[in-house]
Amino acid sequence: MSRYDVIIIGAGPAGLSAGAVLGEMGLNVLVLDEQSVVGGQIYRRIETAPEHRLKFFGRDYSRGLALADRFKKSGAKFEGSATVWQAESDGSVCYSRRGKSKMVWANYILVATGAMERPVPLPGWTLSGVMGAGAANALAKEAGLVPAGRVVLAGSGPLLLLEASLLLKKGVDLLAVLETTPVMPPVAALPKGVQAILDPGLLFKGLKILREIKKSKIQHYKGVKDIRVIGTDGLESVEAMHKENHLNFTADILLVHFGVIPNTHMVRQMGCAMEWDHIGRFWQPKCDEWGRTIFERVFTAGDGAGVSGAGAAAFKGELAALEIARCLGILNSSDRDRFAASVKKAIKQDGFARPFIDHLFAPRFDDSWFEDETMICRCENITVGEIRRVVAQGVKDVNEVKVITRCGMGPCQGRMCGPALAEVVGQALSICPEDAGLLRIRPPVKPVPLEEIASMDMGSDGGMDANWLLDKK
Repeated sequence: MSRYDVIIIGAGPAGLSAGAVLGEMGLNVLVLDEQSVVGGQIYRRIETAPEHRLKFFGRDYSRGLALADRFKKSGAKFEGSATVWQAESDGSVCYSRRGKSKMVWANYILVATGAMERPVPLPGWTLSGVMGAGAANALAKEAGLVPAGRVVLAGSGPLLLLEASLLLKKGVDLLAVLETTPVMPPVAALPKGVQAILDPGLLFKGLKILREIKKSKIQHYKGVKDIRVIGTDGLESVEAMHKENHLNFTADILLVHFGVIPNTHMVRQMGCAMEWDHIGRFWQPKCDEWGRTIFERVFTAGDGAGVSGAGAAAFKGELAALEIARCLGILNSSDRDRFAASVKKAIKQDGFARPFIDHLFAPRFDDSWFEDETMICRCENITVGEIRRVVAQGVKDVNEVKVITRCGMGPCQGRMCGPALAEVVGQALSICPEDAGLLRIRPPVKPVPLEEIASMDMGSDGGMDANWLLDKK
């Protein structure tokens, strides 16, 4: 079995930053990522991006070049195209790469799996022609692809408006932006606006994006409700309600985005304690200021530990690395704190506007959001109505719903249906989604052939038999 000082799962801002710090200290570090190259989602293909793409996506994207270069020079080992399908608090990690699975071990594990777009089931969202705005952004970074035909952008959050701005610059035929964000800011957001003034750069960036959208004269609606996709074999049009007006757009592509949530499947599979974010309406791992979870060997950093953006993710990855270095005896407590002082200051400065943004774009779901006929679980073809019928019979927990309906039992293990499932159960019982529970995650976290598991390389000192995977759970 290969042994490392630290294994980092994820090569985005947090993983790269942590890997660079630990590698520079001479530690034996392995960074695993599903992509073939470093960068994660936000810095996707950053090392090979042509000059025009760097210029197009701007400084926020180009910032990843320095981070990737520092990581490359640090001596940390990177393995791309590596799908981690199990990790445990004892330091063991199983991953699949190029058709073969392998088990490795480390003194410490840092989970830096980042965030994912919040999946929100809309009527017709399973039709071809509907995709996440984040996926469109990833294709643009990956291969320079842009949506063709008539495009409608719908949802909420600052990244929705950023994507609208980018689509306009690409010359995409953007018909409309349908924002579910209320016209008037929520009362809770107003006091947070005072602190946001301390980060004028971010506020000016937001205002610039709004000016670009207004200048383009595309139709931009706020406070939109009842978004639905119309079509038979694919998307034909997009409908919505704005105040008392019925909107209808004949379109070829609908890009949806309702904010991002932490990608927590790995830490949940490991058994880390979770806590509910009432503003963002999502679960995140419970950890201390250094990113340490309830397990001594397991740390987490970046947006997978709580959404705060790429800049903060990199800083928090560095914090976790400093504490891991202290645990390994490379740094003493005073040196760790001395190095961490400037990092903590940077995190504080980076987060001045975050509370305002979080409250301004806080998701709001009422009974009108989810219709009985809407597919909620794409893997198992389960509708919202089926969930409500089960809850009406006395079921109160999402895991009970899962057992009865198979919602959440598909290959994605609830990534695409879990958040909405909790919302639907919560609505039916008039409780907070937090009280509806959290789907249990079991290995393998990602689909992997049983033949590959059976022939997995466990090393010469494992002494494990074929029942090992079952014994773990």
